[in-house]
Amino acid sequence: MSVQEIIDRQVEVTRGTSAPIPLPQFRKYTMCNLRGGIGKTTLSFNISYLVNNLLVVDTCPQGNLSFFYDNQYYSSLSLSVRDMILPYLVPGLGNATHVATHIGTANSYFQDKQSYFIRSSSDLFLLPSQLITAINQALGLPQQQKESALRSILFSLRDEIDRELRDNHLDKCLVDTSPFFAGATQLAWYATDALIVPVRTDQQSVNSLELLIHTLTSSQGEFRRYLGHLPGNSVVTPKIQMVVLTHCGWSRKSGDQNVPDRQTKLYVQRVYDILSRHRMLLSTENPDNHLLLLDDFLGSGRISSVLSKPIDFLEPGEPRTIDGARVAVNESVEKCKNQLRYITQLLW
Repeated sequence: MSVQEIIDRQVEVTRGTSAPIPLPQFRKYTMCNLRGGIGKTTLSFNISYLVNNLLVVDTCPQGNLSFFYDNQYYSSLSLSVRDMILPYLVPGLGNATHVATHIGTANSYFQDKQSYFIRSSSDLFLLPSQLITAINQALGLPQQQKESALRSILFSLRDEIDRELRDNHLDKCLVDTSPFFAGATQLAWYATDALIVPVRTDQQSVNSLELLIHTLTSSQGEFRRYLGHLPGNSVVTPKIQMVVLTHCGWSRKSGDQNVPDRQTKLYVQRVYDILSRHRMLLSTENPDNHLLLLDDFLGSGRISSVLSKPIDFLEPGEPRTIDGARVAVNESVEKCKNQLRYITQLLW
C-alpha cells in the first residue's frame, strides 16, 4: 500500500465504510507522545466512551482527563494513581486498594458504561525524583535483593493495574500520560502492551515521535537502562499499535471534503517514512496498517473538553459560549465520529 492508498482508505473511514485493518488487539494501551497539545487527553476521553468494561488510568499531573470524568476532581480527596505507586517507592507505606471510581457516578454521559477511572494527582510532578531515588537504592542492594526490588519498582503500576482490573471485573485498560517521559509515564510503558501515539500535523510533533522511538529503543535511554539488571527478557518492549495524525486539514474543493489538504499529505508522508524505518516496533510488519488520520480538534474537540461531553454526543450546529466567544459544532463532527469509532474498533 502506498501513502496515496492510505489517504484513499481514510476517505472511506470518514464515510464510515472502511473495512477493519488486520491488527492484533491488546488488553492494555498507553496513549503517549513526548509533547503536549497534540490531542492525547481528548483522544483518550473520546475513545473511553466508545468501549465498555474499561479501566482508564490518568498519569498526567495536570489531571485534565480526571477533570473530564469528574468536574470535582481538583477538590477531591479520593485515592489516586500516586497512592498506588508510592508504597513501592517508600518502604512502610500501606498499599492502596479499590482505587478506581465508576466514571458514570460523576459524568452522566458514562452512566450506562461499566467503566472506571483512576484519577491523577498533582503530586505526580514529584514522582520522577522519588522513582530515581528508589531505583538507585535498589541498585545498591546485593544481586538477588536488587533484582527483586528493581522488579517491584519498575512493574509497580503494571501490577496495580492488573489488580484493579481483576477487582472490578474489567478486561480493557487505557493509560493517559504526560508530555514528559520520567516518572509515571515511564512506569506506564512498563505496564502496557502497546502504544497509541498521537502526532499533530507540525514538525515539532514529528520530532517528538522520533524522540519517542529513540527513548523506546536506546539501550542507554531511561526506558531500557535498568532492565539490564534483570535476568533474561524480563519485559517485552510495547509495540506501537497506531500513530494517529491529529488536527488534519481537508481539501476545500467541491466533492473532495474527505481528502486531506496539501499540508496534511506532507505530514502523512513524513510519519509514514518514520514508521517504515522502524517497522520492527509496530504490532504488524506492515507500516501501512498503523497510520490513521483524525480531524482538527480545535472545534468539536474544544467543545467536547469544555463540556466534558464525548464528541459522539455532539450535533452539527450545536451552539456554545467558550471564553466569551459564541461557537458552534462544525459539520465535520460527523467525520470525526466515524474516525474515532474506526480507531477504537482497531484497539479492542
